[in-house]
Amino acid sequence: MSGRKRIRKIVCLFLACVLACGSSGATVSAAGGDKNLVIGTGQTCTTLDPVLNYDGWYTVRFGIGQTLTRFDEDFTVSGWLVEDDYTVSEDNTVWTFTVRDDVVFSNGTKLTAELVKASIENVFENGTRGPEYFTYTSIEADGQTLTITTEEPEPILPNKLADPLFVIIDTTADVADISSEGPVGTGPFAVSSFDVTTQEVVVVRNENYWAGEVALDSIDFIYTEDQSVLTMGLQTGSFDAVYNVSMNYVEDFENDDAYNVITSAGGRTTHGFMNQNGVLGDEILRQAIMRYIDKETYCSVLLNGQYIAGKTLVTSSSVYGYDELTDINEYDPESAVQLLDEAGYVDTDGDGYRETPEGEAIDLRFVYYTGRPEQEIVAAAVQSELASLGILVTPEVHDTQTVMSLLESGEYDMCCVSINVMSIGDPESHLTTYFTSDGTYNAYGYSNEEFDALIEELSVTADADARVELVKEAEQILMDDSVCIYFCYPIMNFITTSNVSGVTCVPCDYYWVSEATDIE
Repeated sequence: MSGRKRIRKIVCLFLACVLACGSSGATVSAAGGDKNLVIGTGQTCTTLDPVLNYDGWYTVRFGIGQTLTRFDEDFTVSGWLVEDDYTVSEDNTVWTFTVRDDVVFSNGTKLTAELVKASIENVFENGTRGPEYFTYTSIEADGQTLTITTEEPEPILPNKLADPLFVIIDTTADVADISSEGPVGTGPFAVSSFDVTTQEVVVVRNENYWAGEVALDSIDFIYTEDQSVLTMGLQTGSFDAVYNVSMNYVEDFENDDAYNVITSAGGRTTHGFMNQNGVLGDEILRQAIMRYIDKETYCSVLLNGQYIAGKTLVTSSSVYGYDELTDINEYDPESAVQLLDEAGYVDTDGDGYRETPEGEAIDLRFVYYTGRPEQEIVAAAVQSELASLGILVTPEVHDTQTVMSLLESGEYDMCCVSINVMSIGDPESHLTTYFTSDGTYNAYGYSNEEFDALIEELSVTADADARVELVKEAEQILMDDSVCIYFCYPIMNFITTSNVSGVTCVPCDYYWVSEATDIE
């Protein structure tokens, strides 16, 4: 049985049946004898069109596409499809890049500044998120020279162009349906197939790859949010690698020489958004909930020490004020009870749960997904803990993309989402997208003019130290307004069998495989 067929059985059948499937051999593809890698993941795309939602992340993660710039381990930005000699005008509105002269797309077409221009324009013409990063007045191409002129100063434009939303694709290629057939990119792999039902993606070696020989013939990316399937698939040899193994099982692999455990603190924060358009519009109720949640115990006990307790929006591993800012809602269960009692949140009908001061029942719809293993544990803990406060919480699990859609539409009371706050090596785009008054994912009713003004100032500020201080100010406003619960900062992992090399787990969370990814 081929690796690909066996994995489909893993995803579709009971785990007991999986274990009975027999031998391993995931390194042999359906083509027979080729060098193939099978990667299991609880995160994937709904389409292969990089301008839709956050699907561009997977174009880069799967080795299909690349961006003009890229991040190193410390979020330093450097050229990828452009040379490192890019320059900017004194007023930070005109950026000039030199497109590498040796790059070709997987279809053999040479990468030119004109094709880069068309790809960036496609982001703004066919996607919705481009304006959250920058607004251009012109993009000019002359041979391999690309010039981007922006409406406002853009001091960190190279960082923004490293976001997978701006993955460079050949917009002139004949792709009848890019959502299902995938783009033509410059990465070491090209799309072979995408199953829109199972969301399995198969990529094959790009024979025209510009940056060296590609070690593998193909990679199967198998999607399931069932953490036991991911873990047992790795243990039985059905997966060669798994992204983000549950914290409950990481130690089993760390103590076994048959596996490589690759970890990164990353830039992620597990958010608990609270919808202010409903009962959580009362800041007192939000404050009580936040003060009653024991995040330290969640992380040290329930999450097996694999996560760091949250405090501020931006992870504790950054320079953005984790140890400096004041949390007015730090763990204080007695204060939480007092707040609710004094505000008139009491149990009037004797069912064990408080009603609003107006006598209305409270039942908080808490949506989450299991593609990130901490979320199911967090949701159950919040339900149990808040029950003892007299607040009824009803957890509701969905797949990742459904939860993101609910977050965008505002159809929830509480919503648990793990998001890379440092997606551009800087929190600016995250602050804009999720917390400004007109942010794409701010459907939960938060609006603060002072906050919006700070983010506008941040977007045009070039000095690095000044940017840090502006972010800290913005974070403190969010904390003072009791906007969001920052549950924890995940420690990401990629676990592979010991014969696999070149699979990476890096803070920006974009780069999984490359031409160097191999299996012995």
